[in-house]
Amino acid sequence: MPIYEYECKECKNSFSKLVIKQDTKVECPNCKSDNVEKKMSKISSLSSGNTSTASCGSSGFS
Repeated sequence: MPIYEYECKECKNSFSKLVIKQDTKVECPNCKSDNVEKKMSKISSLSSGNTSTASCGSSGFS
């Protein structure tokens, strides 16, 4: 379940939201407006370059 970052176009509040379904209604927790814009997440940018999980399956046991 991804966490997305949004900015409210009404009050300029930036916030994150856990989105369970693609059609989840997102509203600003500050002013309750649904006039929000999804922003590029810094978290997903960092995690997409993570290659340390490539060797997780190797435990050395047969």
